Amino acid sequence: MCGRISTANLLSEDIRGLFHINTVPRFLQSYNVAPTQHIAAIRKQGQSLSLDNLRWGLIPHWVREKQIKTSTFNARVETLTQKPFFRDSIKSKRCIIPASGFYEWQKLGDRKQPYYIFRADQQPLAFAGLWDLWEDSETKETLESCAIITVPAIHQMAEIHERMPAVLEADFFDTWLDPEFKETHVLQDILRTPKNVFEMYPVSSYVGNSRHEGEKCIERLCS
Repeated sequence: MCGRISTANLLSEDIRGLFHINTVPRFLQSYNVAPTQHIAAIRKQGQSLSLDNLRWGLIPHWVREKQIKTSTFNARVETLTQKPFFRDSIKSKRCIIPASGFYEWQKLGDRKQPYYIFRADQQPLAFAGLWDLWEDSETKETLESCAIITVPAIHQMAEIHERMPAVLEADFFDTWLDPEFKETHVLQDILRTPKNVFEMYPVSSYVGNSRHEGEKCIERLCS
């Protein structure tokens, strides 16, 4: 799973350069972003790309209440076309969620050790995501939300957790974001063959509290 990310070191110029977006609005920059907060998501709108702030935790357009009990901040690649919460979005509502890193917890007996994970080349991570637009039938209130797709963990990531976020390489940005591309099996195959781009190190349990948002969250734990 992927339940905490860092966006603190994302720079507007990096996002503009990597994703070819002309205008980058303000977005949450924090070392410890948790589900239900709003995160930056890149989508294709017409012929151009835009960056928008979406709630992390997908609310499907067809549910009556926006407060749902099901956990929807992650979507497993294996069941994207089967799960009711995600099977509509995978067809035409795909996004990329940029991040500077994420956290995962390794089980060690009766405790868990958090790790901070990032790209070895220091470039922003491009998480494959899904989005949807929910509307209240009475008040017409709207809410745009998203989920991060996960895949089976590989290489050193598998030593920490069985799942990891799906990371897109630049070659696949256009295909993933194109709402006219409907071949979902091709999209799933792209996500199932991740590259080993990660570096990681242990951090303190300080990051476990979502109210902690400062740089201390990514400080390397001294052995």
